[in-house]
Amino acid sequence: MYVIVSNHQSHFDVFVLYGWIGIDFKWVLKQELRKIPGLGIGCEKVGHIFIDRSNPEKAIASINSAKEKIVNGTSVLFFPEGTRSKTGKMENFKKGAFIFAIDIGVPLLPVTLINTEKILPPHTLNLLPGRVKMIIHQKIDVSGYSAENVGELMSRARDAIQSGLDQYRVG
Repeated sequence: MYVIVSNHQSHFDVFVLYGWIGIDFKWVLKQELRKIPGLGIGCEKVGHIFIDRSNPEKAIASINSAKEKIVNGTSVLFFPEGTRSKTGKMENFKKGAFIFAIDIGVPLLPVTLINTEKILPPHTLNLLPGRVKMIIHQKIDVSGYSAENVGELMSRARDAIQSGLDQYRVG
């Protein structure tokens, strides 16, 4: 059981993770995606976690209810950038995933996804041929971290993910 944190470049990221990570997980996604036909109802029915980012109280309540879904080895996936990168470079991380991991005492599992934006580019539904690389980094034990030093935990996870981008990014 992990809190999985990954960079986010494309809608294709979720398909890569589902297909290849080999871990049962619930995905934390923004409330706006609930409106997408098929996707919204499908994600709701399988128990994924919607976050209302416009309302901090509702966002916290959603995260707290997500703790109930961490049963029988199910992990939770966060894209800590909060949205897809528009430049291919990682954006700053938000604290939610890291506070969540600390609160429930579950290790972080950093994952780097490379070239997904070339398979399913932004603002299109055109799937293109190509290769994607997924790097599953060493888990990060969250014991010893708290709200006071969560920034250090965020940096550690971000550095792991960035190392994969630096090493394997093509073009």
